[in-house]
Amino acid sequence: MMRRRDVMAGGLAALSGMVAGRSARAQAVTLTHEVRLIAPVAPGGTIDAVARLVAQGLGPSLGQPIVVENRSGGAFFIGLQVVANAAPDGHTLGIAPIATLATAPILPGMVPPIDPDTQLQPVVGLFRVPLVLVAGTHTPHRDLPGLLRFARANPGRVSIGHSGNGTTTHLVAARLEREAEIEMVQVAYRSGAPALTDLMGGNVDLYFALLPEVLGFIRDGRMRALAVAAEQPNRHLPDVATVAQELPGFSGAASYGIVAPERMPAEWVAFWNRTLVEFMNRPEVRDRMEKTMFLEITAGPTERMRQEVAADRITWGKVIREAGIRAD
Repeated sequence: MMRRRDVMAGGLAALSGMVAGRSARAQAVTLTHEVRLIAPVAPGGTIDAVARLVAQGLGPSLGQPIVVENRSGGAFFIGLQVVANAAPDGHTLGIAPIATLATAPILPGMVPPIDPDTQLQPVVGLFRVPLVLVAGTHTPHRDLPGLLRFARANPGRVSIGHSGNGTTTHLVAARLEREAEIEMVQVAYRSGAPALTDLMGGNVDLYFALLPEVLGFIRDGRMRALAVAAEQPNRHLPDVATVAQELPGFSGAASYGIVAPERMPAEWVAFWNRTLVEFMNRPEVRDRMEKTMFLEITAGPTERMRQEVAADRITWGKVIREAGIRAD
């Protein structure tokens, strides 16, 4: 009898421990107050628009509001530093460019205030923005083959803007130079907006632009689309060739994902990954993202985002070394 009671007591204790463990885990992923979503950009633009779509669409179903905080500057690191230094309690997330996570630790001259490898962790990919090579109407360039012929015959006669040393637009422009074996004048801007203004004003010839930000200008004739920086045609520009048709394997897009403080527990990472994948795949969200905002949804397992960062580090690391790119 004593042995039987001991066995029963042991079983009840084990069951109680299991229930307590589940309860502790449930409490660990219970939202108790508002969630901060850090957008490392100024209000307006693609990243901010997606952040607000997530906040407005997802907050009500979570029972707690999601508040978008714009923390711009420092090549995205003003905002990313806020995420890294936040309490790892599941209530602070940030949107981060995949290319920044990949290149900041290896870009010569780059001294970020945090180490994204050790102070941030990936949660889920969100979206990819196609890049399109656009030319000003003051130029003779109407397609990529013609541009490359002109550039090869006239080294240094073509100028191309980018949104800052080490940014995606800079890396893609440098990759085009290296793989096409051409020499262009690289013109650095503080962001994409002044580069596009100068392109339409005739002060710079080319720019690799985010598709959502230039599609209207392309359609109304204020600039020309020469090629999409992808291996497959873009359905919003069906008559525009891809760079890969001239340079096989060439691709370049601006990808973004959600990051969290490195010490945020795995239970929270799993919760936010699952929650955001489900949200991004809602029919109404997918419809708006793809058809209205012209973005590609990339939400999937956390490991997929981690692999994308690793792959970008290899791809852009090669470009950085060969082109001698520095952040300063």
